[in-house]
Amino acid sequence: MTYLQLQHVTQRFDNGSEGLSEVTVDIEQGSMVFLTGHSGAGKSTLLKLLIGALVPTSGRVVVDGSDISRLGSRALPWYRRQLGIVLQDHNLLDDRSVFENVALPLRVTHLGTKEIGRRVRGALATVDLSDRGHLYPRHLSTGEQQRVGIARAVVNRPKIILADEPTGNLDPYLSRQVMALFHQFKDLGSTVLVASHDIDLIKDQGCRILHLSQGSLVQDTDGPKN
Repeated sequence: MTYLQLQHVTQRFDNGSEGLSEVTVDIEQGSMVFLTGHSGAGKSTLLKLLIGALVPTSGRVVVDGSDISRLGSRALPWYRRQLGIVLQDHNLLDDRSVFENVALPLRVTHLGTKEIGRRVRGALATVDLSDRGHLYPRHLSTGEQQRVGIARAVVNRPKIILADEPTGNLDPYLSRQVMALFHQFKDLGSTVLVASHDIDLIKDQGCRILHLSQGSLVQDTDGPKN
């Protein structure tokens, strides 16, 4: 079932450049898709449109049947709570423990303290960091910090995971570990979209690949069928 749609989307910036040009793509619910292309090809622009940080100059961005560019000031924050966002620079808060960093997305909800604790412990266990909750980010390796960022992104059980160059600072072994985590979340029902320039890593995943060039979708390659 189609879950994410870009319908003839163009994103034009104030300086006249185009981040995207007439991009149309459908992404099925519960799938894992890679978005690739050179620097400046439009990968980050596409992700920002799905987050609702940009409104398309023309076209529609539709998620689960709703045009997110038309969401009001009350509905947009609710929509964003359904997203798990993973960045290359994890943006962890140095003055808070790993536990509190992961708990941040839940603090704005009405969950009780016990439920927040249960979910945070579960998210940390998923990324194999159960024994790191009491530490601060500065005490962790780069790979561990990235996994904390992933735990924070999935702690609210998001329907959609958007990852922008999540393995850019990691060695090949850690990169494969991160990809294995994304596959795990996909298997649990999340729709996962990963922007990456690491072609060799992407090809090993057996997933659909969307290739952007100068803001246009120039190639759409399906992964192997089950």
